[in-house]
Amino acid sequence: MINKALIVLSLLTAAFATQQSGTAFLDVDDSLVGWKPVCILPTCNPGGSGIPTATAQTVDNATPSRDGSSMKVSVSGPSYTNALWTHIAERNDARHAFSLSAWVSPTQSASVAGQFEYDLFQFSSSTHVEYMWGTQCDQASGSWQVFDQLNGHWENIPVPCSLPANQWNYIRWDVHRVVGDTNSCSGMPCMHYDRLTVNNVVYAVNVAYPAGHLPNGWSSANGFQVQIDIGATNQDVTVDEFLDEANFSTL
Repeated sequence: MINKALIVLSLLTAAFATQQSGTAFLDVDDSLVGWKPVCILPTCNPGGSGIPTATAQTVDNATPSRDGSSMKVSVSGPSYTNALWTHIAERNDARHAFSLSAWVSPTQSASVAGQFEYDLFQFSSSTHVEYMWGTQCDQASGSWQVFDQLNGHWENIPVPCSLPANQWNYIRWDVHRVVGDTNSCSGMPCMHYDRLTVNNVVYAVNVAYPAGHLPNGWSSANGFQVQIDIGATNQDVTVDEFLDEANFSTL
Protein backbone atom coordinates (compact mmCIF):
# COMPACT_ATOMS: atom_id res chain seq x y z
CA MET A 1 0.00 0.00 0.00
CA ILE A 2 1.32 3.45 -0.90
CA ASN A 3 1.90 5.66 2.14
CA LYS A 4 0.69 9.05 0.91
CA ALA A 5 1.71 10.87 4.08
CA LEU A 6 5.28 9.64 3.78
CA ILE A 7 5.39 10.58 0.10
CA VAL A 8 4.33 14.13 0.96
CA LEU A 9 7.00 14.33 3.65
CA SER A 10 9.63 13.04 1.23
CA LEU A 11 8.66 15.65 -1.34
CA LEU A 12 8.81 18.40 1.28
CA THR A 13 12.24 17.20 2.32
CA ALA A 14 13.43 17.20 -1.29
CA ALA A 15 12.05 20.67 -1.90
CA PHE A 16 13.76 21.94 1.25
CA ALA A 17 17.04 20.36 0.21
CA THR A 18 17.13 21.78 -3.30
CA GLN A 19 16.54 25.42 -2.49
CA GLN A 20 19.54 27.38 -3.78
CA SER A 21 20.22 29.11 -0.49
CA GLY A 22 20.41 25.88 1.48
CA THR A 23 22.38 22.69 1.65
CA ALA A 24 21.35 19.09 2.22
CA PHE A 25 23.50 16.40 3.78
CA LEU A 26 21.95 13.08 2.88
CA ASP A 27 22.45 9.59 4.31
CA VAL A 28 25.08 10.74 6.78
CA ASP A 29 24.63 7.40 8.53
CA ASP A 30 26.44 5.68 5.65
CA SER A 31 29.95 6.67 6.77
CA LEU A 32 31.85 8.08 9.73
CA VAL A 33 32.85 11.22 7.80
CA GLY A 34 31.85 14.31 9.79
CA TRP A 35 31.25 12.37 13.01
CA LYS A 36 33.25 13.38 16.08
CA PRO A 37 34.54 10.80 18.58
CA VAL A 38 31.86 9.75 21.04
CA CYS A 39 31.40 12.11 23.98
CA ILE A 40 31.42 10.20 27.29
CA LEU A 41 32.55 10.76 30.86
CA PRO A 42 35.12 11.38 32.20
CA THR A 43 36.88 13.11 29.26
CA CYS A 44 33.74 14.70 27.76
CA ASN A 45 30.50 15.57 29.53
CA PRO A 46 27.21 14.51 27.90
CA GLY A 47 25.40 14.68 31.25
CA GLY A 48 24.60 11.81 33.54
CA SER A 49 26.92 10.35 36.13
CA GLY A 50 27.85 6.85 34.96
CA ILE A 51 31.14 5.91 33.31
CA PRO A 52 30.59 3.73 30.22
CA THR A 53 32.21 0.33 30.09
CA ALA A 54 31.93 0.28 26.29
CA THR A 55 30.60 2.29 23.33
CA ALA A 56 30.36 1.54 19.64
CA GLN A 57 29.51 3.28 16.36
CA THR A 58 29.44 1.15 13.23
CA VAL A 59 28.27 1.65 9.65
CA ASP A 60 27.32 -0.65 6.76
CA ASN A 61 24.96 -2.75 8.85
CA ALA A 62 22.80 -4.68 6.40
CA THR A 63 20.37 -5.91 9.06
CA PRO A 64 18.35 -4.15 10.19
CA SER A 65 18.35 -1.45 7.56
CA ARG A 66 16.02 0.30 5.15
CA ASP A 67 18.46 1.00 2.32
CA GLY A 68 20.97 -1.78 2.93
CA SER A 69 23.35 0.21 5.13
CA SER A 70 22.48 1.49 8.61
CA MET A 71 24.49 2.97 11.47
CA LYS A 72 24.51 1.40 14.91
CA VAL A 73 25.32 3.32 18.08
CA SER A 74 25.68 1.57 21.40
CA VAL A 75 26.56 2.30 25.02
CA SER A 76 27.17 -0.05 27.95
CA GLY A 77 27.34 0.95 31.59
CA PRO A 78 25.57 1.42 34.91
CA SER A 79 22.59 3.67 35.75
CA TYR A 80 22.58 7.16 34.29
CA THR A 81 25.36 6.56 31.78
CA ASN A 82 25.10 8.78 28.70
CA ALA A 83 26.82 8.66 25.30
CA LEU A 84 26.67 11.42 22.66
CA TRP A 85 27.53 11.18 18.96
CA THR A 86 27.89 14.48 17.04
CA HIS A 87 27.82 15.05 13.28
CA ILE A 88 29.21 18.36 11.98
CA ALA A 89 27.71 19.12 8.57
CA GLU A 90 29.04 22.60 7.81
CA ARG A 91 30.38 25.84 9.30
CA ASN A 92 28.11 28.69 8.22
CA ASP A 93 26.72 31.28 10.66
CA ALA A 94 24.28 32.62 8.07
CA ARG A 95 22.00 29.58 8.20
CA HIS A 96 18.71 30.17 9.99
CA ALA A 97 16.48 27.11 9.41
CA PHE A 98 17.33 23.48 10.04
CA SER A 99 15.75 20.09 9.45
CA LEU A 100 16.70 16.64 10.70
CA SER A 101 14.98 13.49 9.48
CA ALA A 102 15.92 9.88 10.20
CA TRP A 103 14.60 6.41 10.65
CA VAL A 104 15.54 4.99 14.05
CA SER A 105 15.19 1.49 15.44
CA PRO A 106 15.99 0.91 19.10
CA THR A 107 16.74 -2.71 19.94
CA GLN A 108 14.97 -4.75 22.60
CA SER A 109 17.27 -3.19 25.21
CA ALA A 110 15.49 0.13 24.64
CA SER A 111 13.33 -0.52 27.69
CA VAL A 112 16.26 0.32 29.99
CA ALA A 113 16.99 3.62 28.25
CA GLY A 114 15.81 6.74 29.98
CA GLN A 115 15.99 8.96 26.91
CA PHE A 116 16.72 8.83 23.19
CA GLU A 117 17.97 12.26 22.16
CA TYR A 118 18.07 13.96 18.73
CA ASP A 119 19.51 17.49 18.69
CA LEU A 120 20.01 20.10 15.99
CA PHE A 121 22.58 22.83 16.59
CA GLN A 122 24.21 25.98 15.31
CA PHE A 123 27.34 27.23 17.06
CA SER A 124 27.82 30.83 15.89
CA SER A 125 31.27 32.24 16.64
CA SER A 126 30.39 35.54 14.92
CA THR A 127 27.58 36.26 17.40
CA HIS A 128 28.88 34.12 20.31
CA VAL A 129 25.53 32.30 20.52
CA GLU A 130 24.94 28.58 21.01
CA TYR A 131 21.69 27.42 19.43
CA MET A 132 21.00 23.92 20.69
CA TRP A 133 17.59 22.69 19.65
CA GLY A 134 17.70 19.76 22.05
CA THR A 135 14.93 17.19 21.65
CA GLN A 136 14.40 13.83 23.26
CA CYS A 137 11.98 10.98 23.64
CA ASP A 138 11.83 10.73 27.43
CA GLN A 139 10.68 7.21 28.21
CA ALA A 140 10.48 8.01 31.92
CA SER A 141 7.71 10.61 31.44
CA GLY A 142 6.31 9.15 28.21
CA SER A 143 6.60 12.56 26.54
CA TRP A 144 8.75 14.28 23.96
CA GLN A 145 10.78 17.11 25.42
CA VAL A 146 12.64 20.17 24.08
CA PHE A 147 15.55 22.04 25.62
CA ASP A 148 15.82 25.51 27.13
CA GLN A 149 19.49 26.07 26.35
CA LEU A 150 19.97 29.23 28.41
CA ASN A 151 18.58 27.74 31.61
CA GLY A 152 19.56 24.12 31.00
CA HIS A 153 16.00 22.76 31.41
CA TRP A 154 14.08 20.07 29.55
CA GLU A 155 10.45 21.02 28.89
CA ASN A 156 7.63 18.60 28.08
CA ILE A 157 5.61 19.17 24.92
CA PRO A 158 2.17 17.60 24.37
CA VAL A 159 3.47 14.83 22.13
CA PRO A 160 3.55 11.26 23.48
CA CYS A 161 6.83 9.40 23.32
CA SER A 162 6.69 5.91 21.89
CA LEU A 163 9.54 4.37 19.89
CA PRO A 164 8.74 0.66 19.69
CA ALA A 165 11.76 -1.64 19.81
CA ASN A 166 12.91 -3.63 16.80
CA GLN A 167 10.97 -1.63 14.25
CA TRP A 168 11.74 1.44 12.19
CA ASN A 169 10.32 4.74 13.42
CA TYR A 170 10.40 7.90 11.28
CA ILE A 171 11.38 11.12 13.07
CA ARG A 172 11.66 14.61 11.63
CA TRP A 173 12.31 17.93 13.37
CA ASP A 174 11.99 21.37 11.74
CA VAL A 175 13.40 24.34 13.66
CA HIS A 176 14.54 27.89 12.99
CA ARG A 177 15.88 31.12 14.40
CA VAL A 178 14.97 34.66 13.31
CA VAL A 179 17.75 36.58 11.60
CA GLY A 180 18.49 39.74 13.57
CA ASP A 181 16.93 38.47 16.79
CA THR A 182 19.31 39.19 19.67
CA ASN A 183 17.16 39.35 22.79
CA SER A 184 13.59 38.11 22.24
CA CYS A 185 13.80 35.25 24.77
CA SER A 186 15.07 36.23 28.23
CA GLY A 187 17.57 38.59 26.66
CA MET A 188 18.86 35.99 24.19
CA PRO A 189 17.82 34.99 20.66
CA CYS A 190 14.93 32.54 20.50
CA MET A 191 15.22 28.95 19.34
CA HIS A 192 11.95 28.13 17.57
CA TYR A 193 10.80 24.51 17.60
CA ASP A 194 8.34 24.36 14.70
CA ARG A 195 7.23 20.81 13.86
CA LEU A 196 7.84 17.25 14.98
CA THR A 197 6.88 14.33 12.77
CA VAL A 198 6.74 10.84 14.26
CA ASN A 199 5.70 7.91 12.09
CA ASN A 200 3.74 10.11 9.66
CA VAL A 201 1.93 12.10 12.33
CA VAL A 202 2.85 15.81 12.17
CA TYR A 203 2.70 17.80 15.42
CA ALA A 204 2.71 21.61 15.32
CA VAL A 205 4.96 22.28 18.32
CA ASN A 206 5.43 26.04 17.87
CA VAL A 207 7.34 26.83 21.06
CA ALA A 208 10.42 28.97 21.61
CA TYR A 209 13.14 28.89 24.25
CA PRO A 210 16.27 31.02 24.70
CA ALA A 211 19.58 30.14 23.10
CA GLY A 212 22.74 30.14 25.20
CA HIS A 213 26.17 31.75 25.22
CA LEU A 214 28.77 30.02 23.06
CA PRO A 215 31.61 28.72 25.26
CA ASN A 216 34.95 30.43 24.78
CA GLY A 217 37.10 28.80 22.13
CA TRP A 218 34.26 27.09 20.27
CA SER A 219 34.23 27.49 16.49
CA SER A 220 31.21 27.80 14.21
CA ALA A 221 29.40 24.59 13.28
CA ASN A 222 26.00 23.37 12.12
CA GLY A 223 24.88 19.79 12.60
CA PHE A 224 23.04 17.32 14.77
CA GLN A 225 23.57 14.92 17.64
CA VAL A 226 22.29 11.53 18.73
CA GLN A 227 22.44 10.54 22.38
CA ILE A 228 21.46 7.50 24.44
CA ASP A 229 20.87 7.85 28.19
CA ILE A 230 20.73 4.70 30.28
CA GLY A 231 18.01 4.87 32.93
CA ALA A 232 17.87 3.42 36.43
CA THR A 233 19.22 -0.13 36.55
CA ASN A 234 20.79 -2.38 39.18
CA GLN A 235 23.41 -3.76 36.80
CA ASP A 236 25.50 -2.80 33.80
CA VAL A 237 23.40 -2.89 30.61
CA THR A 238 23.87 -2.25 26.90
CA VAL A 239 21.52 -0.09 24.84
CA ASP A 240 21.69 -0.14 21.03
CA GLU A 241 20.02 2.01 18.38
CA PHE A 242 20.10 1.79 14.58
CA LEU A 243 19.81 4.87 12.34
CA ASP A 244 19.13 4.90 8.61
CA GLU A 245 18.44 7.45 5.88
CA ALA A 246 19.55 10.26 8.21
CA ASN A 247 19.35 13.64 6.47
CA PHE A 248 20.24 17.11 7.75
CA SER A 249 19.30 20.28 5.83
CA THR A 250 19.99 23.98 6.32
CA LEU A 251 18.70 27.24 4.90
